[in-house]
Amino acid sequence: MRKLLSLVVVAVLGSSLVACGSDKPDFGAGGIKVTSDFGQKPTVTHRDGDPEKSLVTEVLKEGDGPEVKKGELLTANYLGQIWRDGKVFDNSYDRGAPSSFPIGVGGVIGGWDEGLVGKKIGSRVMLSIPSDKGYKEQGNEQAGIKGDDTLIFVVDLVSAAGNDTPLDATPATSAATKIKITGGLNAEPKATVPAGFKAPAKPGKPVVIALGKGKPIEKGSQLITRYVVFDYAGKKQASTWDGQPATQTSPAQPPAPTDQLQVGPGPNGQAGPVDGLAGMPVGSRVLIELPPSKDASGKSIAAFAVIDVLNAFPAPKQQGQ
Repeated sequence: MRKLLSLVVVAVLGSSLVACGSDKPDFGAGGIKVTSDFGQKPTVTHRDGDPEKSLVTEVLKEGDGPEVKKGELLTANYLGQIWRDGKVFDNSYDRGAPSSFPIGVGGVIGGWDEGLVGKKIGSRVMLSIPSDKGYKEQGNEQAGIKGDDTLIFVVDLVSAAGNDTPLDATPATSAATKIKITGGLNAEPKATVPAGFKAPAKPGKPVVIALGKGKPIEKGSQLITRYVVFDYAGKKQASTWDGQPATQTSPAQPPAPTDQLQVGPGPNGQAGPVDGLAGMPVGSRVLIELPPSKDASGKSIAAFAVIDVLNAFPAPKQQGQ
């Protein structure tokens, strides 16, 4: 009789029992649950107890773009959260713009280098990163991260570009400059300056070397670019195809595109040397005359830059906006 009664209870209440069980969080890899879609600020929860002691990666949504390669500049939206107390210590969604990092070359914490190389652009990836692949013993006091903290990241892979990424552009039939620019659209450009050529008294409009086929660049955009700076003798002065040595304020940088150029106006309304790129399509190669500057010895330098515009995004919001 007792066995029969148990069967009746299960039969009658079975659906209710299942429903109650469905209220439990559906945790994924590493005991972590992420809500919201690609491009939207995620909400992260995790199971009780200690985190996994090794790196955990889970592709929550796989994109259909190319795989991220070691040495590329990766542009991504992300949210970082501490397992211990659930504190969100950083995220790009509130800034209204993605951030860019050299990937796979030690420019970010080890868990990012190991967990994101090889993933496809357009993917949302969850990373559970133990301290030995995060901020290690020193932690990050400003962010509230202790030396033994495991960090959870949700990363939306927006784009990636390298020094060999080809521009989708049509070379100009006749560029409006006497300076000859050569080189493939997936390689470092070269410049030949005619003998006796003098630097202009003030910068003119950008000169199109190859016209891209992408979206028009908007004012206030953060650019993903490659560039070479030449003096008017045709000598290379700087290049993103060359690695940058370490300084007192920053570590050595490997050769890679950069996100350091912004089309104005700037936060305080100031103008900049690349403001003339507004309205030009992404994918273009352009020559820009730079304002005169001075070197460390105080000598005046006149120069121009050949810039490849690989992508453009809204500039991050300033504090208080």
